[in-house]
Amino acid sequence: MTQSTAAKIFEANLSIVVVADASLRRRCHTILAAEHIASRGASLADAHRVLRRYPPSVLLLDAARSPRRALDALPLLRRLSPNAGVLLLGRRPASSTLLLEAARRGAWGHLAERDLSRDLPKAVRMVADRQSWLP
Repeated sequence: MTQSTAAKIFEANLSIVVVADASLRRRCHTILAAEHIASRGASLADAHRVLRRYPPSVLLLDAARSPRRALDALPLLRRLSPNAGVLLLGRRPASSTLLLEAARRGAWGHLAERDLSRDLPKAVRMVADRQSWLP
């Protein structure tokens, strides 16, 4: 199997759910679609329905507007989708306190919004491969 074929199979097996507000979901969908990575979106209120129906390999969780709310939701989201790697999306680079608390609650990493265009596809692939993402 060539490296190109393996990459296409890998991409086909990626399942991404973006739990965020509408504008951040659209931005993530656009960036991922450009890399041929399909994704689904939900608000935090509807996340449980989407996660039950489409168990993801990677869950992107909006922590930009309210890091505390994202951290509080994280244990429940992990129970709903225990095999998903969770990547928090923040407004700016995370503090070490936030990163430690997020890891304690089951997150695999954090990505600042300003870095989405450059790093989101790479971060998603790493988390899907069970590697943490800390730029």
